[in-house]
Formats: sequence, structure tokens, C-alpha cells
Amino acid sequence: MRSAGRSSARRAEPKRPAADAMSERFAQAVRLLGLPVAGTFVVGTSGGADSAAALLLLRKVAPGAVIFACYIDHGMRPRAHVERDIAAVRVQGRAVRARVLIRRVHLRKGAKGSPEERARRARYLALTSTARAVGATHVVTGHQRDDLVETSLLALARGSGIDGIAAMRPARQLADDIMLVRPLLWATKTQCAAVTDEAGLPAAYDETNDDLTIPRNAIRRLVGRLERSVPGASRAIVRSAALLADDKTLLDGLSVSAWRTAWRDDASRLSVATLRRMPLPLLRRVVRQAVSRSGSLRDFTYEHCNAIAEAIKERRGGRFYAGAASVVLSSGTLVVHGSDKRSANKFAPVEIDLDATPVDVATPIGAAALRVLRSAPRARARNVQHLDLAAVRAHPPLFVRLPRTGDTCVPTGRTRPISLARFLAKAGVPRSDRAAALLLCAGGRIAAVLGVRVMEPFKPKKQGPVLEVAWAPTDT
Repeated sequence: MRSAGRSSARRAEPKRPAADAMSERFAQAVRLLGLPVAGTFVVGTSGGADSAAALLLLRKVAPGAVIFACYIDHGMRPRAHVERDIAAVRVQGRAVRARVLIRRVHLRKGAKGSPEERARRARYLALTSTARAVGATHVVTGHQRDDLVETSLLALARGSGIDGIAAMRPARQLADDIMLVRPLLWATKTQCAAVTDEAGLPAAYDETNDDLTIPRNAIRRLVGRLERSVPGASRAIVRSAALLADDKTLLDGLSVSAWRTAWRDDASRLSVATLRRMPLPLLRRVVRQAVSRSGSLRDFTYEHCNAIAEAIKERRGGRFYAGAASVVLSSGTLVVHGSDKRSANKFAPVEIDLDATPVDVATPIGAAALRVLRSAPRARARNVQHLDLAAVRAHPPLFVRLPRTGDTCVPTGRTRPISLARFLAKAGVPRSDRAAALLLCAGGRIAAVLGVRVMEPFKPKKQGPVLEVAWAPTDT
């Protein structure tokens, strides 16, 4: 009887709140990721339950932190749906004492990749520039376990191999000074929704999730069916992805070591004889390593990489396509050459409305984040420039464009114009990259070469408002 009484008492215990259980796991993930519990954070928010849970749990483990809830408007959905999302984000932000930021990005038509891929690139560039602007070193997202399962299966369906399957990691570098962290990859979407519901917060629903012509949505539907037929399948897929991520780390280290053994004079020239002695799988990874060091791996497929590796094994020379670059096998040496990006990434000039700042401009070769400041900050960040706002306003209109034949500029400290080609050469910009040097032009004059230098008469004064331009090349 005594035993039965104790059993009844246990059953009568109140159910533990979902937020409390989630907070413990979230705090543990934060410690493992080395995320500080003080300072400034940017949380990527969509208005949905996942990012709302990230906001709530981050505030619980970091009660004194400054949190910015950043919503990215890609301009791809109906205005009414976007406004509904923003309204949800504002309520969520107030609940956790977070400052809400709305950033709008422009997706250039004709750029490579699906709309979803282009939106993803623009989103992370905007989050990076936002983190720099507010002084945050960490960007937090609400990616959860279901997202990881979908990403892994989508990569498997595309034949991406180990690099694609293990692509979604708890932490990765967005830029030299910005880290992306995903502290909810252990949680399910249902658990995130329970935390949001318990707090009584609204959660917006993205109706594009119902479009099964989008590959990720189709995979999501399949995952639901798989879980019903094979309970625990999602958890097992997550475990497999984690194991493959560890294997990838090991293989990356071996690839770098093998790549260094093949250096001829420096990292830009590799000995074909040394490469030929490597096993084919390792050789392919070393070729990818060489191409990645010289540019982007975008559009460099397995077929392209394998063709180069087989040519090395078969003692054949020639020039081979390598996405944004080309690989030349000649005289016993492998050399990677960057391609002229003008033809591959040509786009029409983009006009900037200063009264609409802050604004992000996404182009095929990178993104520029523009905002107006009361004065130029003392600390200078990489790829961030400041222009005198009064001078910019005095020379309308403001455009972002690529170089044109006959362009001239007046570098700071000079009074006479020189050819842009000569300036870029003296500034150390490689010949293959000069056609893709992004220009900020005011009133027909080059005001700045983004990431390189500000021109006259746009150099900022010691006092007074400035236009800040943060530049993030696509290749980085």
C-alpha cells in the first residue's frame, strides 16, 4: 500500500514546463559552442516558432546581453505576408527585450543559383553586415534538428558527398570577426513550437513551405513519411551527419597536408608528379583545395574535379574548367587561374536611395551593406569604408556598378584623375579580378572602389555624418 501511495504521488506531480527543460539543453549547447553569455548578439528571425524559441532561450541563458532580432526581407513574398512576419517578430522582440531590426536585400535577376540559394547567400551577407554594424561577434539562428535532417538528405539526393551531407554544423565562420552559431540543432521543430506556445507568443507561418516544387519542401514531406514508417529515423540521420562531419574534419586536414607536399615554388603551383602518386579520392580533394584557394568552388562540380584528377593520372595536359576559375596542366605543373568575372557576373547598375538606408545590395559578385552614421567610428573594420555624406548627397544619383572601358578616378590625396585600370594595378588588385571590382558611383564619378579605397572628394571629414559601406565578396 505504501508503494502504491508513492506511485500515485509521482503521477500527481505537475508536468515540467517545456521552456525549463529546453533551457537546460540550450545552456549546455551554448557552453559546448563557447558562446559568451554577455555582450551583443544578432538573432536571425523569421517570425516563426524556431527563431522565436532561439530568442526566448538565449535571453534565459544570457539575461544581461544586448540582443538584436534581425528580420531579412528578401522581396520574394507578398507584402502582406512580410508585414505579418514583421508584426510577429516585433511582439517576440518585446517579450525578450530585444531590439528589432528590419533589413531588406535586393536579389539581382539573372544571378546564378536557384532563388532559394540566392536568398540564402544574401541573407547571410546581410546578417554579417548587421552584426558588424551593432558590434556583435556572434549571429544566432533557430535552425533545429529537422533542418539538419532535410539539409543532409537534400545533399544526398544531389550527390554532394560527405562535404554536403555534413554541411550544417553547430558553428561556422561567417567572416573574420563574425561567428554563426546554431545552438538548437539537437531540438525538434515540435519542441521549439512548444516553447513558443508556452510563452504565449505568436508564430508566423511561411506559406511557401507548402510549395512542393521547392526541393527542400519536398524532402520535408518525405521525412515526415519516413519517420512514421521508421520511428527514430531522423535522430539516426542526425547522428550519421555528425559522424560524417568528424570524418570530414579529418579528411580536410589530410588534404591540406597533401596539398602542401605538392607545392613547387609556392601554393599557386603544384607538382603534377607528386599529385599523380596520390590515391584518386585524395587527389580529387587536393584539386578542390587548390581551386578553393584561388577563388570560389561555386559551379565546380564532381565531374569537373574528376576530369582534372583523371587527366593527372593519365599524364594529359591542357586547360580545364573549374567553375569561377580554370586549371592548367602544363610542363609538369598544375596552376589555377582566376577567370575574367565580367562576362560571368555582368549585371545592370543598381541605384541606391539614401533615404531608404540601411539597405543591402546583393550582386553576383558580392553584397554591399549601406547605412548612415553621425560620424565615422574610430575603429576600422576590414572591407568597411566611410564616405562624406554631404559630398555623396551633392552628387546624385548614387549607383553600384562594374567597371567600364575608359573609367577614371581621383584617389584620395590626389587632384588629377587617373585611369581606373592603372589605379587597380597599383592597388594590387590581380588582373583577373579587376573587371569585377565593384564601384560606388555618385553623379557619374567613382566615389569608391569597394573594399579598396574611397576617392576624392568623398573622403570623410573629421566631424559630420558619413555613409558607411560594408563590402562582402561572394567568394568569401
